[in-house]
Amino acid sequence: MFSSGWACAESAETLQTVNPPAISGPLANPGNGVARFHDQDLNLADYPATGLEYRRYYWSEVEPREGQYNFALVDEGFAAAAAHQPPMNVGLRFMILDGPESGSEIPQWLIDKGIKGIWTPDHKTFAPDLDDPTYIAYARRLLQAFGARYNNNPELAFIDIGMVGAWGEWHNSNFPNLPPLQERYSPALLNRYVDMHFSAFPDTPKIMLINGYDSVAYAAKKGAGWRADCWGDWRNFSPTWSHMANDYPERITAAQAAWPGFNDAWKKAPVSLEICGHMAEWLTEQKYSREEVQATFDWALAQHASTLNIKSTEIPKVYRDIVDKALTKIGYRFRVVSLTHPASARAGQALSLTSQWSNDGVAPIYLRYTLAWRLQDQRGSTVAQGSAGDDIRQWLPGRHSSAYQLATPRNLAAGRYQLDMALVDKNNTARIQLANEGKLSDGWYRLSSVVIN
Repeated sequence: MFSSGWACAESAETLQTVNPPAISGPLANPGNGVARFHDQDLNLADYPATGLEYRRYYWSEVEPREGQYNFALVDEGFAAAAAHQPPMNVGLRFMILDGPESGSEIPQWLIDKGIKGIWTPDHKTFAPDLDDPTYIAYARRLLQAFGARYNNNPELAFIDIGMVGAWGEWHNSNFPNLPPLQERYSPALLNRYVDMHFSAFPDTPKIMLINGYDSVAYAAKKGAGWRADCWGDWRNFSPTWSHMANDYPERITAAQAAWPGFNDAWKKAPVSLEICGHMAEWLTEQKYSREEVQATFDWALAQHASTLNIKSTEIPKVYRDIVDKALTKIGYRFRVVSLTHPASARAGQALSLTSQWSNDGVAPIYLRYTLAWRLQDQRGSTVAQGSAGDDIRQWLPGRHSSAYQLATPRNLAAGRYQLDMALVDKNNTARIQLANEGKLSDGWYRLSSVVIN
């Protein structure tokens, strides 16, 4: 019934244990691994399978007229993620600035209210003052509106705490006529924007850019994870300074000093990394060696990263094996180690299912999925199904166990039935690929069989 790789033992107590064979290689799972950037698909030969649709929107796009929210634009992102095979989760960020030359990215109607701010010298782009009371009130209202619509969306992997600085990245270094944010605003003022996101999206995982000064530790203490931009920079800007060797270590040390729990933030919310430039440039311009690229991905694993934004551009073949190997550990990777259950049972008797699991990744899963079990007859019809109460969001890297009593109908005909399991979403659809053999066409995994007397 099962391949020769399946180990099975039966005891005097008529219990049997199966050890589903593991599989190797990357798995595409929702909210995990490599991101797709704004619906940009590549051939799998050039780019790994993706688990996250990463979307970033300017305020002027999502509220072009006062009080008229462009939900359709964001809905399209969720639709694109759902249409992908396999379906993906979505990550969102809202932004207020681009570059000095880009034009204003807050809506004109808000500027017309007379909020404080600074125009660029050519009067092309308006940078609002973050401490303006009117601006603060409308920023809060914007996030509340989108939170009311999307906070309970089970496909929203995270909200990226933006709304501050260029691209929502908590800096304005690309605006030479503006003072640095940390000099212009107090930590208490900047933390108000963190609080806005927590208030609007209380049930959604949140991430915060690591260069957000004191607000990074503040956000992590409230339950946010973090993200880093320019991941993979070893000499992109200078031969003597880099994000990897200088910037990140200093910022992580500072955040840990500000809040001693910072290094464990990944246990509650994601760590997300965005590359510097494109990987093709790593090869042609920075000329990174394989050892340097390996160090980049090793660092991601050491930080318990869950998602990697490689910006939907081709990965050079000379680096591809490094990427694919890292993707077997990035984020979560669930594997059934063993399943023990009665070899036979009477109709109407509950089946005692004891399963041992391993999370072979470096992080937990952050959205709720349900561990489900079913029995199917020889025609493929489900005759019994139930859901275990395990909160798999608590399954950190390492071993875990689950016990469940699967009820069977009293009128169930005698015969042999297939025993399947899946990690399902709220629609009872199998969503999580396991690092095991036995996957069926509907995404469930056939682990064993039981005789009903």
